[in-house]
Amino acid sequence: MLSYFRQNDPFRVIGLLLLLVITRCFFFIFLKDGAAPSNIEPLSIEHLFHENQGPLYILFQSGLIFLVENIYLNVILTSIIVLWNASLLNMLLIRNAAFEENTYIPASLYIIFMSSSAGNYFLSAPLLGSTFILLALIYLQEHLRNRNSDEKVLGIGCTFALASLFFLPYSWYLFLALILFLFYSRTVGRRYLLVIWGFALILLLAWMPLFFLKAGSSFWLDYFGGLSLFEMNESFLINLAISLGLPLLIALKTSASNLAGMGMTNVQITVKRVFTWLGLFGLFSVIFLSGESSATANVLIVALSYFATEHLINVRRKWFAELTYFSLLALSLLALYFNPVY
Repeated sequence: MLSYFRQNDPFRVIGLLLLLVITRCFFFIFLKDGAAPSNIEPLSIEHLFHENQGPLYILFQSGLIFLVENIYLNVILTSIIVLWNASLLNMLLIRNAAFEENTYIPASLYIIFMSSSAGNYFLSAPLLGSTFILLALIYLQEHLRNRNSDEKVLGIGCTFALASLFFLPYSWYLFLALILFLFYSRTVGRRYLLVIWGFALILLLAWMPLFFLKAGSSFWLDYFGGLSLFEMNESFLINLAISLGLPLLIALKTSASNLAGMGMTNVQITVKRVFTWLGLFGLFSVIFLSGESSATANVLIVALSYFATEHLINVRRKWFAELTYFSLLALSLLALYFNPVY
């Protein structure tokens, strides 16, 4: 199966679709009972924010209520978004020649890891927000590589802001962009302000309709209030560590190896450092938002997909790489079936 996704062929998207179908069929056959989408909040000025869910998610959910309320249509819609996110991740890595060979392994691993928990089979604010996190990473990596486009810098701030309007805690990822600018870019100071301005511009555009509806102050109160809603759940963290234990170990081993970047291009070294920081932010998101749902691990899964791909490509024995890939798939399905283990 690994050798199939190892080829850089656009028709490998068919394989990704089959992987989605297999995991979703497994879900419906063994775990449909007791699984259900999250409750839909009523659409009103007073309910544009709900806990950590932002106004764009509430609007999106309400606009597609006929899809979201039906368990089968909800899973199909979510699968399309997962496939889109997997494609964005793969495009990001291929564009930047992140590995010695262009491959569809990252996209397949993203789908596998996203299939390890029932919460990821339904539409969620973190899932939709992670789409814009991936778009922000594409703009960010392009800037780190070329350093010649103010529009891309502005786009970084805008996409992070859009992500936060789906899932409020994603606003903290603005600091990720600033950290990466500081350590890995020799960009001029005004571009730091451009990132912040792009972020603030989207928030102002979202605030303006509420201002004319006499609800402008509540927007800022709810938005900044949602940034401090942290909830840790010990049992959830243990179950997540079990379901994603092997990918986490692989990521730890891969991120700590070859720190000097021997045999890697400058772009590959930068990509690895970006995903190391992304994994760190994703891990913090999981820890401090573990009371929400398994969907809070979406950004962490993006980083795990990168590191697991690097590990599999660098394994010299092909049979062992195939065995590792199959083990990741089997463990994800077992974690889905037996969850919660603890």
